[in-house]
Amino acid sequence: MASADDTTDSTIDRRSVLRALGAASAAGLAGCSGSGGGGGGGGGGDLGERVSSLQMEYWSDYGGFTTTQEQMAPIIRQGVEQHLGVGMEVVPKGISSQLGELANDQNRANNISFTWWVPAADRLDPQELLNNMRIDWAGAGGQSNYSNYADCEYTQLLQDQTTAETSEKRTQGMYETIAYMADDCAIGNLCPVANIGAWRTDRVEMGGIGNGGIARSNAEWAFKSELTEGDEMVVAINPIATETSNWLTHSASMPEAMWQHMISSPVHKYNEDFEIVELLGSVDVVDAQEVVVELFDDAQFTNGDPVTGEDVKFTFEQIKRGGEAGAYPGAAPVPYDSIEADGKTCRFTFTEPYIPFVNTTLMRWGVVHKQSFEEAGAVQDPGGAQFETPIVTSGPLQVTSLDRGQRVVTEPVDTHPTYSASQPIIFEAFRNEETIITALEAGEVDIAPEISPPNAKRVNEEVDNAKAEFAGTHTSYNLQYVCHTAPCKFPEFRKAVAAVVNRQKLIDVAMNGQVEPDMYPTYISHNHPLYPPEDMLYKQADDPTGSPDKGVSLLEDAGWGFDGDGNLHYPPDADLEPLWPQGEAPSADDFPCMEDLG
Repeated sequence: MASADDTTDSTIDRRSVLRALGAASAAGLAGCSGSGGGGGGGGGGDLGERVSSLQMEYWSDYGGFTTTQEQMAPIIRQGVEQHLGVGMEVVPKGISSQLGELANDQNRANNISFTWWVPAADRLDPQELLNNMRIDWAGAGGQSNYSNYADCEYTQLLQDQTTAETSEKRTQGMYETIAYMADDCAIGNLCPVANIGAWRTDRVEMGGIGNGGIARSNAEWAFKSELTEGDEMVVAINPIATETSNWLTHSASMPEAMWQHMISSPVHKYNEDFEIVELLGSVDVVDAQEVVVELFDDAQFTNGDPVTGEDVKFTFEQIKRGGEAGAYPGAAPVPYDSIEADGKTCRFTFTEPYIPFVNTTLMRWGVVHKQSFEEAGAVQDPGGAQFETPIVTSGPLQVTSLDRGQRVVTEPVDTHPTYSASQPIIFEAFRNEETIITALEAGEVDIAPEISPPNAKRVNEEVDNAKAEFAGTHTSYNLQYVCHTAPCKFPEFRKAVAAVVNRQKLIDVAMNGQVEPDMYPTYISHNHPLYPPEDMLYKQADDPTGSPDKGVSLLEDAGWGFDGDGNLHYPPDADLEPLWPQGEAPSADDFPCMEDLG
């Protein structure tokens, strides 16, 4: 079987991509660059400082998604260099390192993060993604405002819809929040994410795919598929999920989903067809400020201990502790008034209406075993705790061994009230997608989730006894502009970049033409059930192939200009200073709302 140490193919592929990107950069900067050539700036003769070459980082260690990003990146770069007269360096970086640096404002060399968001079912309510742009999460506080977008009005709109007393008012408020962010082009949408996976048809009877696709964000196939040959189901993953037993600390959502929804269980969640299913208990929404969880009598942890209301209470108190400590990146702020436990009951009350809780926070987090967490020291040190195998969890799989960087080995248990796995599952780590496909072809892997479109096509056309399946989703590939430093702190520059990207070409090259372009900067994809009406939204380009003239006009109208060699310059009076000093956060002096936000 291909091992997690086999890195040769990945290194060669990535170096080849970057060499090609470097050649494109040199060609783009050699002379006048398309639409913007001229001796003066935007109707005037004065030019400000020349815009330095941009840095765009992408996630280098995420299997098939990395392959897709490496195919899209040259097209993004070509659009910027050819039409805006700015060089762009594309830099691969591991997701944990990159997100950690951005969350703590430690990397000001980066101007744009080329990102995507796992289409987890709880993101069918976009609250989590919208939270990522709130001003009090910007700066060096360890929160997930990776764009360092700082806008008081946006945050106020976000808070208003969060505390709406009815679903109808909240939906309208959400539309207005997204529309405001879109008008500012605070993020640039490209196209929907696709969940694509493959399996060995001669070894597996596949089930549980539905709308969720073959990805770890959809746990159902782990329990609804059965081996028809062999004793252990081998699932290929990237190494991230194997690197720690403290699964609540994951910043990457697919590894987190594997631990939270396959190995552990939340109280309830969406299934593969985005229907709510009760796993450990029932959920009663008393009103906008009170939710009651009633656990099933037979809900047990993998060691046989009953799941109690006290365990549920501890889980969400621990998430709050870990979030405040900066240890659990996915912890969203919740206006708890109290969490009370009594036997099999747990009651949540809030200081203000908080409709998002039931279908976001409550769905996201697997219930943890209080005793195990206390014994591991997680209360005192949420980020540093580690757990010995066998790990006690609330799901239908017990972790019997964890070889860091290599594999997570699980055994099915019969303690779960809703699900049962038909066989042991080994989550085997591979360093790159090519070795995953080779292992699938050789019969050494049974299921390969999260592969890229070209490899899905390769599986269906070239690999005997294997099949790949494609599912378009509700999240998007995005250009996540770093909004507190130049040049992306200027909205007109963000809009210019969004305008010149040829979305249709990147879809044809990297997605086999299987999705439609996202033309509005909404953070979520146009497939999302809470996508706003298009007449509320700013449109990034007039055509899926890009609108270079629009991009150049946006800059020139704002006083930017091009020199005789086609290089872009800032307006002469542009303030190029960052919005706050590195290592700090937005201040109340510049952003008065920070005083009210604490």
